[in-house]
Amino acid sequence: MDDTPYTPITKETFERQKWDKVEDFEEVDDEKDEPKKFHYFTLPIPYDTPDENAIQLVSSANDEYKELNLKKGEYAVELDGFYGLGICFSEEELMILYKALTKKDLEPDID
Repeated sequence: MDDTPYTPITKETFERQKWDKVEDFEEVDDEKDEPKKFHYFTLPIPYDTPDENAIQLVSSANDEYKELNLKKGEYAVELDGFYGLGICFSEEELMILYKALTKKDLEPDID
């Protein structure tokens, strides 16, 4: 039995860690169809960088949970533009990845 803690990544994770929410929509071919709205979250690395071109972490979209075998309201996070590199499905994995990349804690106020 694996005793490793597993806390799903949720909207509350992104709010607590001050990620940016990005609202978007899918283009539609038929003018009668309404564009499908969705959102995802981004965080530059490191989170306090002033560089607008910094590498960033990006979440899956709120409507992709089934494709990723997640429950509704859960997200996966990966390095943007690296096609699955560093993919995380739990807060614990995300904390480890962030620390490995930056040598900083993602949530420095948590003991």
